[in-house]
Amino acid sequence: MSLQGCYGKYHAGKPICSFCPDSEACSAESPTPEDLLTAAVPALVKGTLDVEQFDLALTLYSGQTFRWGRDTDGWWKGVAYGVVVWLRQEERQLRYACSAASVSTYAGSFEIESFLRWYLRTDEPPRVRVPRPDRHLRRARDRMKGFRFVRQEPWECIISYILSVQAHMGLTKQRIQFLSRILGREVVFQGGRYWTFPPVDQLALLSEGYYRHQKFGWRSKFLPTSIQYVQEVVQSRFSGGASRLGLEDWRAVVDGLLDTPNSGIGLKVAKCIDLFSLDRLFAVPVDTWVRKMAADWYGVEATDAKICQWAEERGGKLAGYKNEYLFAYYRELHAPSLDDRVISFSQSDAPSSVLPYEILES
Repeated sequence: MSLQGCYGKYHAGKPICSFCPDSEACSAESPTPEDLLTAAVPALVKGTLDVEQFDLALTLYSGQTFRWGRDTDGWWKGVAYGVVVWLRQEERQLRYACSAASVSTYAGSFEIESFLRWYLRTDEPPRVRVPRPDRHLRRARDRMKGFRFVRQEPWECIISYILSVQAHMGLTKQRIQFLSRILGREVVFQGGRYWTFPPVDQLALLSEGYYRHQKFGWRSKFLPTSIQYVQEVVQSRFSGGASRLGLEDWRAVVDGLLDTPNSGIGLKVAKCIDLFSLDRLFAVPVDTWVRKMAADWYGVEATDAKICQWAEERGGKLAGYKNEYLFAYYRELHAPSLDDRVISFSQSDAPSSVLPYEILES
């Protein structure tokens, strides 16, 4: 079997069954319940936020998150914590349109405006001090003014970064969208179909064989291990499921995954999750660009672990911001194509290549 525990759940209208190699045998044994065909149609919640020293494009197209895209109409469209969100910045105002008036997170429930401020850190400008001789960091910081690390949903962030290793941004976005489409909850919003990221117990249905059948590549072998680990933690400690985990609980989960063989979470992936979803703003992920930048600009040539240690000790509580500034600026100067240049692309009017929805048929 490529799917574990899926027999008896076949549904002709569910994408997971359309893509499954076992669907023919499964359909012979399973009913087709009509209630699964109905998507959630939410209310439209609109408003405007006043923002200072905040840049939406730099924040959402920095490469930190995979569930956002800028459409041809100028709106940034995404799914965060199960809510469809449209955002558009006009100087010091942030317009929004959302599919819910309140949002549940690991930090509790927020009314939508409070959620957006919390999620985007609009009121938390980083106070990054630059040593006088460090001209590289000063130039990088000045070019990244208004950038923030968003507070991603930890569970989605874990799976996203397991899949992101040696895969370009567009491919990772496509894979996350695929998982959401086949197992997430469908939300019809403003002429499009969006899908929430599937919960732990739903992703636990998929085996390595299913991921490989969908051409997820060699990272397929790590997903079941990590998903099973998280599922066991949730089942053993929290009767209400993953939604009951708080920030410290998720930090403990990621720390445990780092120590788990074949989880797909090594130092770089763990640091990405720390920085992008767990409020560990001192974390420094090290990749090829960071290694090159450390060697070219600071004369530091060492293992990833040593570069990480050097950068975190040097950067202090906001080392993650300092590293992101340098990473983005260095890549801006040396990347071979426009799509790889974060600053240039985010400041252009070009739409994002992958959007988190499908247009409804008229």
